[in-house]
This record gives sequence, structure tokens and C-alpha cells, in this order.
Amino acid sequence: MRRSVHMLAAALSVCAMLPVSCSDGGSETTQPSSSVPANVDTTTTDAPPSTVVLPDYGSQAADLPDAPDDRSLPPVTPAQSIGAYGFSRYVFNQVGDDVLATLIEGPRGYQYRCQGVDQECSYLELKALAESNDPVPEYLGMSGDELAALVSQLDEVNAAVEEYPTLEQACAAGFSVSSSQNASTVAFDPSRPQMVLYAKDGGERLTREELGSCVDGEWTGDPGYESVGAVFTLLLTEDHPDAFAGPIDNWHIHFNTCAGSRNEGGADSAEDTAVEADGTRGAFSREQCEADGGAFQEVIPVWMMHAYVDPDHDAQGGVFAMFNPSLPPVIDDPAEIERLRTTPLPNGINASINNFDFGELTVEAGQPLVFSNSDSVPHTDFDSGLLGTGDSYELTFDDPGEYALFCVLHPAMTATVTVE
Repeated sequence: MRRSVHMLAAALSVCAMLPVSCSDGGSETTQPSSSVPANVDTTTTDAPPSTVVLPDYGSQAADLPDAPDDRSLPPVTPAQSIGAYGFSRYVFNQVGDDVLATLIEGPRGYQYRCQGVDQECSYLELKALAESNDPVPEYLGMSGDELAALVSQLDEVNAAVEEYPTLEQACAAGFSVSSSQNASTVAFDPSRPQMVLYAKDGGERLTREELGSCVDGEWTGDPGYESVGAVFTLLLTEDHPDAFAGPIDNWHIHFNTCAGSRNEGGADSAEDTAVEADGTRGAFSREQCEADGGAFQEVIPVWMMHAYVDPDHDAQGGVFAMFNPSLPPVIDDPAEIERLRTTPLPNGINASINNFDFGELTVEAGQPLVFSNSDSVPHTDFDSGLLGTGDSYELTFDDPGEYALFCVLHPAMTATVTVE
């Protein structure tokens, strides 16, 4: 699970989190149930499996009318959830009966999105590429000199992260905990990130209140958190920041978020279930946020950027990715992953998406089928929209048959639902 705790000081903030992004916000655990999605062709058991054609969320977001500047949302709101973290400039999520803006990522126009596992986009991969003097791949969109400058900047970030390797040392340095996200009052400096990210295996089971704080220079929470990366923030200007060398640093803005809620970033201590509130699962409504004791923000007034520079948790999705599956919780037992990251729902068949696999899916006609994402990265199924870690989607099939599905973000993820 993911957690965000911002430890504020005069010039540097430290953010303790698990495991992927530093932000605030959230969404409903389960989207409204539905019958067979409109984009699924029903087949009988005697007919060949149907082919599911899922929306291209990235293309849908690209088709929105352009905004007047880099910081603004498009002039229209889509009728449904569109976009995907790291894959499109705009992300909108369904929250109850409304579709709310969740994210702007990158500048207007073409964006270099270096995040494929087959691309050399992590800190260590970029560093090795720069030292090799090999030609720079086109997907990086930069010259050899720009790559060398970027790696030099990332080395500075890594040095800053290593300066505070534990939360105990961060507290001793005078930091305090806050749920706010403040913009830097100085120019961009890779050696002075606004937040340092921490991860701890097992910390995903702690609530915001249980996590701990800095009191008189001492960390009150569990030991064992280690620094894994950094977050930078800059004042929200009309133009996308020109900060790291090269074009792969797509800075982002969070909308409709919730800070300081009772369950912020962890599991409900009364029930051992995952309740994330970090912006990776979608938007919050004001009513949801305030009901959970949080402070609602329609827009967090900063440009934000993650930089995963810890060599021990190298982000194969890219040094600037929204998600880093290399961070805890990393658990070998699939059943334990499912228990920690999903909420079993009654009166239905619970289908956990685990390790990029939908599993064997058989259900009776009219019986609810509940997909829950146990992975550290987002997935889709049928017309669910984007499912973050711990998100669920429920639907029913009225007629027997076989229904094919795949994840639009990972097309190799395929399965067949058998309805008896």
C-alpha cells in the first residue's frame, strides 16, 4: 500500500510513504456494480469466446479539447473515467455519480514517457547508459550531453536522499510531520528535494495515526523505514517546469484530493483492510473527504515530481514514474498479497488480480463477480476504468457464455470468464 507523511522543515521536507507515490486523495473502494458491459458481446457456451474491445484510455484523454495553458484542465469534463497514470496527460475518475479530475501530468503537446520495462529509464540504467557512451535511444528524446546532465542531477538527488537514510535521523535533523504539500520558495535544486520518500516492508498495515511522528526530535513510530527516493514541488505556474535535463520529467498536478483523513495512506485498524488515500486510486469528493475527517483540496497548488533514486529499489518503470513496484510490500505468498491489498466483498465471487494474472474465472449467471487489484501497478478489466492497488470492480453476467478480457495497460494480460 502507499502512504504519504510529509515531514516539514525550513528548507527541506521528508515524506514517509509506501510504496509508490507521494500525494493525497482517494476514491471509492468498489465502483457501482453493473450487468454485462456495453462493450462486451454476449456469447453462448456453444459459440467461440467473444472479443472484448476496451477503450484506449490514453487516446480518450488525448482527444479532449486542449487547455489554455499547462496547468489548466480541459474546458469540458468527460462523461466517464478516462486516462491512466503515466500513460496520458489527463486522468479523470468516476466518484459516485460524478466524474472528477484526478491528475494533469506533463506539458501540452508531445510527451516523452520513458516507462517501459524494456527501456533504459531507471536511475541505474540511465547512469550505465551515460557511462557507456552508446547512442542515446530515441525514446529518451535527448542528446548525450543532456543525458549526462540528467544523470549528474540524479546523482545529486541520490546524495540528498542518502543524507537522511532513516526516519529517526530525519526527526533528529529537526523535521516534523504534516499532511500538507508545500511548494518550494526557491528555484529548483536537485540537491534539495522538498520531500524524501521512505518505505518499510509491513508498514502498509498501519493507519495514518499508527504510523508515527517526530516528537522532540525522536521518531515515535516503528523502526525500519529506509529512504528510497525524493519528491520535488514547485509553485504552480502556467508553464510546465523546465527542471531536470531532457524531456522525460513529466511533472504532475493533483486534483480533488483529501489530506489528513483518519485512514490516510493505510489500513483501517479496526478491520485489517487496505484503504488508500494517496491520489493513486482516483479523486475524492468533498463529502467523502470530510466524512473521513480530512481536508478537501480541489487542486493542490504545486507541480510535483517523484524521483526514485535508491539503487536497492531501482524503478524499472522509470526514475520519474508514478509507480515503483520495487518498493515494499514485496511478498512471495500471493494469498498474503491479496489479504493485505484487497477487501473481500460478500455475496460474490472474488477475483484477485495478482502478479499480472486474472486467474481462473468461473461464475454463475447473475452472480456478482468482483475484481480486486492486488498488484502495485494499475490495471483494467472490462469497462472498469483504471483500478489502482486495492481497487475493486463488481459486475454480473446475465447470460451463460464465455467472455474474454484483457488489461488495456498490459495487453498481454488476458483471461476468459466462464459463465455457467
